Amino acid sequence: METVSLELQVESVERSIAFLRKEQMTLLRDLHLEVLSLQKRCAELTCELSMKVPEESQREVAEETELNRCCQQAEARLWEQECYHRELCKELSHKGALVGALRASLKNKERHFLEELKRRSHKITVLNTELQKQSEAAAYLSFQLHAARQKLHQQHHQHPPSRVSDRRLVPGPSLVTSINLKPKKTNLPTSQLHADCK
Repeated sequence: METVSLELQVESVERSIAFLRKEQMTLLRDLHLEVLSLQKRCAELTCELSMKVPEESQREVAEETELNRCCQQAEARLWEQECYHRELCKELSHKGALVGALRASLKNKERHFLEELKRRSHKITVLNTELQKQSEAAAYLSFQLHAARQKLHQQHHQHPPSRVSDRRLVPGPSLVTSINLKPKKTNLPTSQLHADCK
C-alpha cells in the first residue's frame, strides 16, 4: 500500500512539472514575439521620424516614447519570466532528485521484501519437512506400541496365572493365616505382571 501511494505521488509531481514547463515555454515564446514586434515597430517609427521634418514629428516622437516604454515593460516582464523559469528549473531538478530517491527507496524496500519472503518460504518448507518427519515417526511409534500391546495381550491369554483352588482341604486357622500372610507366587514374567497390574 505504501509503495502504491509513493508511485502515485511521483506520477502526480511529474505531470505537474510537465504542465508547468509547457506553460512556461509558451509564455516565453509569446513574450519574445511581442518584444520583437515592438522593436521592429520602434525601428520603423525611428526611420520614419528621421525622414520627416521636425514640425511634423512631435506626435511621432510621443508615439515612439510610448513604444519605448512598452518595450521596456515587455523586457521587464520577460526578465521576470526568465527568473521564474530559472526557479522552476531548480525546483524541477530538486523534485527530480526526490523522485530518484523515492524510486531507489522503493526498489530497496522491494528487494528487502522479496528477500524476507524467500527466507520465510524456505523456513516454512523446512518446518513442513520436519513436521512430516515427526508425523511419520509418531505413526511408526504408534504402530509399534499397538503391536506390542497385542503381543502382550496374546501372551496373557496363552499363559494365565495359576490359582489355589483345591476345595477338598479345609485349612485350620493357622493355615489360613499363613496363606494370607504369604504372597502368591506366579510363573508369569515380570512384563506380564506389569501388564496385569495395569
